[in-house]
Amino acid sequence: MLGFILRRLLAIIPVMLVVAIFVFLMLRMTPFDPATIIAGDNANTAQVETIRNQLGLDQPIWSQFFLWIGRIAHGDFGESFFFKKTVATLIVDRIEPTLSLSFFTIVLAVLIAVPIGVLAAHRRGSWVDRIVMGFSVLGFSVPVFVIGYLLIYIFAIELNWLPVQAVRASP
Repeated sequence: MLGFILRRLLAIIPVMLVVAIFVFLMLRMTPFDPATIIAGDNANTAQVETIRNQLGLDQPIWSQFFLWIGRIAHGDFGESFFFKKTVATLIVDRIEPTLSLSFFTIVLAVLIAVPIGVLAAHRRGSWVDRIVMGFSVLGFSVPVFVIGYLLIYIFAIELNWLPVQAVRASP
């Protein structure tokens, strides 16, 4: 059992490396220059070069990759251009609502899915089983964001059971 867990943990390393390379290259393939954006519209060439030097963007791409990975390994995820806060702070600010939402979603899903699954198993082959299987396949086939929009439309707009509000991010 311990060997199985160790093999699974070791299999994560190449996957994370491929994902890291992919994300890094996607960030570098964008058409904008991060140093120019950080410096702003009124910056001169010297200011842009100073920022490029501070961020390590003047180094070869492989050196930039290892610098990026090293910062991430030390918990330095950088600063958000939009919020002007560190990304780690933004993650910490949003971890509690995310975990509570995840917990209550799992509890609600289990409270609904287990009794319906037991009913479908008890009535195997009947119309109840076919309806439950149809909803299960539909739930796995439709993207989550489509289901989310549909639930917002039904419960918040049509039935007026839940409030609809836009959350504005404070800079």
